[in-house]
Amino acid sequence: MSEPVKPLRMASGRLEALGDGIFSVAMTILVIELELPKIIGHGWEAFTKAFHHSWPGFLCYMISFVVLGIMWFGHRMMFEYIARTNRYFIFLGVLFYMIVCLVPFSTRFLAQDTFKWYAIMVYGLNLSLCNLTLYAQWLYGINRPTFLEIPLPAEVRKEARLLFLLSPVVYGIAIALSFVVPMASIIIFSITPVLYLLPNKLDKYMP
Repeated sequence: MSEPVKPLRMASGRLEALGDGIFSVAMTILVIELELPKIIGHGWEAFTKAFHHSWPGFLCYMISFVVLGIMWFGHRMMFEYIARTNRYFIFLGVLFYMIVCLVPFSTRFLAQDTFKWYAIMVYGLNLSLCNLTLYAQWLYGINRPTFLEIPLPAEVRKEARLLFLLSPVVYGIAIALSFVVPMASIIIFSITPVLYLLPNKLDKYMP
């Protein structure tokens, strides 16, 4: 008589570690991709003119770096609750990491054509897909009780849904505005990360 099959205990730590590496690389590439200012001359005017020309790149870098930092924090908090995985959860994670790795590309694209609708659309879709794929992974994990390390409060579930879905809605508005008022889209991209830095209901569950 054959022995009963004992399922593997696939801990989530290795997947979280892969995610940490992905984020660190993507955030480092952001600064590597910054275009160097082309200073023609030796005076102060030449210096300021060059940096005035380069401001879109620096702005896009700052926005994307903060956004990736916020996403990393959400990714980190997910693994506080989800301690085990299976191959489907891992594949959802790989999909999320693949889209995160595109952020330096879409950031460079936006820095190059800051007020063009197509660059705004690519950037907005990239960030939206980051949130949506991470949310899909979160939903998959929290709906499997055997994955959970600690019980998930209903308030955390509700607030997390709001935070995950807020950005795609706002970025969708930015994409729509890009066809008529592209500057408004850039302002929206700049302001949206601030919303995640404000106090929220999840703060009371933090140390």
